[in-house]
Amino acid sequence: MKIIVLPNKKKCKYGKILRFNSNLYKISLCDFLLKNNIKIDNNCGGFGKCTSCTVFINEGFFFLNSEFLNSKSILSCQIYNINCNIVLSVF
Repeated sequence: MKIIVLPNKKKCKYGKILRFNSNLYKISLCDFLLKNNIKIDNNCGGFGKCTSCTVFINEGFFFLNSEFLNSKSILSCQIYNINCNIVLSVF
C-alpha cells in the first residue's frame, strides 16, 4: 500500500510516494511521515493538542472512523490503522 504526499513548497517540495505494509498499524501517520523525511510540524509530541500536524486527506479517507468524517482535514498524530492507499496534503 502507499501514501502519496502532494507537493508543497515548504513541507515536501516535490511530493513523495511512501510505501508501507501492516507495520503502519503500530505508529501514527505523523510519526510515519516524520520517519520518511516529510517536514510536518509536531509541536505537542503527538498528543493532539496543538493542531500543528494537520493534513488534508484528498483521496482514501473512507478508512477513518465516523468521528473524523465531518472534515477531510485531520490531525495526523491521531490516525492509526491505515489499510488503504491515501493521497494527502501537508499544511
